[in-house]
Amino acid sequence: MRGLLIAVRPMYLGGGLVLFALGALLGRGPHTPRALLGAQPLALALGTVVVVLVHVITHYVNDAEDVETDARSEPTALTGGSRAIQRGLVTPARLLRVSAGLAAVVGGIAAYELALGDRLAAALDLAILLFGYAYSGRPFMLGRRGLSEVDAALVMGVLVPLAGAHAAGGIDRATWAVTAVLFVETVFARLCTAFPDLQADRDTGKRTIPALVGARGSVVAFVVIGALVAVLGLALAPYLPSPGWQRVRAVGVALAALATAGVIATGVAARRPIVTPLLGVIAYGFSQAVLLAAAWVR
Repeated sequence: MRGLLIAVRPMYLGGGLVLFALGALLGRGPHTPRALLGAQPLALALGTVVVVLVHVITHYVNDAEDVETDARSEPTALTGGSRAIQRGLVTPARLLRVSAGLAAVVGGIAAYELALGDRLAAALDLAILLFGYAYSGRPFMLGRRGLSEVDAALVMGVLVPLAGAHAAGGIDRATWAVTAVLFVETVFARLCTAFPDLQADRDTGKRTIPALVGARGSVVAFVVIGALVAVLGLALAPYLPSPGWQRVRAVGVALAALATAGVIATGVAARRPIVTPLLGVIAYGFSQAVLLAAAWVR
């Protein structure tokens, strides 16, 4: 049991819940937490359960399928998996069996929503499950095919906020605007966590973007993603609550992307592997904090 709990990686579960809450606060439904809970309690509760369970499934399957890569990588507090398998606390087979059980629960929730006539909720929940599993799960293993960053951005930056908005009463243009912003920013955050494992990923055939383009190519990738964050964030700021703060958020995350390119170019990232994931966590956390605060007081 201890191995299962460690493999959950609880410190990361809050991110999905924040994104779900953000979608709920930006949707067409009520825009205060109390009104939301009073208007759509069942839909919000089911959506929350789905987001948490799929996040756990993703962690379990990732640990089970990345045993060799994690063993070769230099772990940090933010990268390298949970290390539960490497410490002998759980086996890959057990993680996969528990994941299958959790997936069955998510499927049951989707079936219940379908029985209630909410086809969109069921479709969103199944899409979150499918693409969450496909990150590392067989036969898809998108994380090994150069699509890990895009897949994570689709789930966390798009599908989860959309599910939150739908559960709260409907999807509007503010929701679509924030998902566009979050998609690009999630790609940035995933690049940050993938960079320290560049060599281990290459050695084991895992094709993340840093593994494909190398350190020099990663510098270019971070510059490009920083420019995209700035352009998209500034362009979409008027469609989101508190446009002034949205512009500050966009510029702040873009500068963090450029700073990441700088620490890679100067060799700091190679000497201190924690630096790039830490920059990603700080920038992504700042972005979510601004977005959530603006949506909360909307």
